[in-house]
Amino acid sequence: MKVRKENRVLTVDEADKAFYLSEGYDVVEVENGEYVVSEKATGGRTYTIAEYSKLEAENAELKAENTSLKAATKKLKAENTGKNTEKSEKS
Repeated sequence: MKVRKENRVLTVDEADKAFYLSEGYDVVEVENGEYVVSEKATGGRTYTIAEYSKLEAENAELKAENTSLKAATKKLKAENTGKNTEKSEKS
Protein backbone atom coordinates (compact mmCIF):
# COMPACT_ATOMS: atom_id res chain seq x y z
CA MET A 1 0.00 0.00 0.00
CA LYS A 2 1.16 3.53 -0.70
CA VAL A 3 0.91 6.50 1.66
CA ARG A 4 1.58 10.16 0.90
CA LYS A 5 2.31 13.26 2.94
CA GLU A 6 3.02 16.44 0.97
CA ASN A 7 5.53 15.32 -1.71
CA ARG A 8 6.70 12.13 0.07
CA VAL A 9 5.23 8.80 -1.10
CA LEU A 10 6.08 5.61 0.76
CA THR A 11 5.20 1.97 0.25
CA VAL A 12 4.24 0.44 3.61
CA ASP A 13 2.74 -2.75 5.00
CA GLU A 14 -0.95 -2.95 5.85
CA ALA A 15 0.07 -3.50 9.51
CA ASP A 16 1.68 -0.03 9.60
CA LYS A 17 -1.36 1.73 8.11
CA ALA A 18 -2.73 3.06 11.44
CA PHE A 19 0.65 4.51 12.39
CA TYR A 20 1.07 6.39 9.11
CA LEU A 21 -2.52 7.68 9.19
CA SER A 22 -1.91 9.07 12.68
CA GLU A 23 1.29 10.72 11.44
CA GLY A 24 -0.61 12.65 8.75
CA TYR A 25 -0.08 10.39 5.75
CA ASP A 26 -2.99 9.76 3.36
CA VAL A 27 -3.48 6.32 1.83
CA VAL A 28 -3.27 6.75 -1.95
CA GLU A 29 -3.81 4.76 -5.11
CA VAL A 30 -2.35 5.43 -8.54
CA GLU A 31 -4.99 6.22 -11.17
CA ASN A 32 -4.01 7.46 -14.63
CA GLY A 33 -0.49 8.21 -13.42
CA GLU A 34 -1.69 10.40 -10.52
CA TYR A 35 -2.05 9.72 -6.81
CA VAL A 36 -5.66 9.72 -5.66
CA VAL A 37 -6.43 9.78 -1.93
CA SER A 38 -8.42 6.71 -0.93
CA GLU A 39 -8.29 7.32 2.84
CA LYS A 40 -7.58 10.62 4.59
CA ALA A 41 -5.09 10.94 7.42
CA THR A 42 -6.45 10.94 10.96
CA GLY A 43 -3.88 13.23 12.54
CA GLY A 44 -0.57 15.00 12.25
CA ARG A 45 -1.82 17.52 9.69
CA THR A 46 -0.41 21.01 9.57
CA TYR A 47 -1.76 23.92 7.55
CA THR A 48 -0.12 27.11 6.39
CA ILE A 49 -1.36 30.49 7.59
CA ALA A 50 -2.69 31.18 4.08
CA GLU A 51 -4.69 27.91 4.06
CA TYR A 52 -6.03 28.62 7.55
CA SER A 53 -7.01 32.18 6.63
CA LYS A 54 -8.79 30.96 3.52
CA LEU A 55 -10.74 28.39 5.55
CA GLU A 56 -11.58 31.00 8.18
CA ALA A 57 -12.96 33.37 5.52
CA GLU A 58 -14.94 30.58 3.88
CA ASN A 59 -16.35 29.58 7.28
CA ALA A 60 -17.51 33.15 8.01
CA GLU A 61 -19.08 33.40 4.54
CA LEU A 62 -20.93 30.09 4.97
CA LYS A 63 -22.17 31.07 8.43
CA ALA A 64 -23.58 34.32 7.02
CA GLU A 65 -25.23 32.43 4.15
CA ASN A 66 -26.66 29.90 6.60
CA THR A 67 -28.16 32.67 8.72
CA SER A 68 -29.78 34.35 5.71
CA LEU A 69 -31.14 31.03 4.43
CA LYS A 70 -32.62 30.23 7.82
CA ALA A 71 -34.33 33.64 7.86
CA ALA A 72 -35.66 33.10 4.33
CA THR A 73 -36.95 29.66 5.28
CA LYS A 74 -38.66 31.05 8.35
CA LYS A 75 -40.27 33.80 6.24
CA LEU A 76 -41.49 31.30 3.62
CA LYS A 77 -42.91 29.01 6.30
CA ALA A 78 -44.80 31.96 7.80
CA GLU A 79 -46.14 32.95 4.36
CA ASN A 80 -47.13 29.37 3.64
CA THR A 81 -48.95 29.07 6.96
CA GLY A 82 -50.83 32.28 6.19
CA LYS A 83 -51.92 31.00 2.76
CA ASN A 84 -53.15 27.74 4.27
CA THR A 85 -55.21 29.71 6.79
CA GLU A 86 -56.76 31.83 4.01
CA LYS A 87 -57.75 28.72 2.02
CA SER A 88 -59.44 27.13 5.02
CA GLU A 89 -61.37 30.36 5.72
CA LYS A 90 -62.68 30.47 2.10
CA SER A 91 -63.99 26.91 2.32
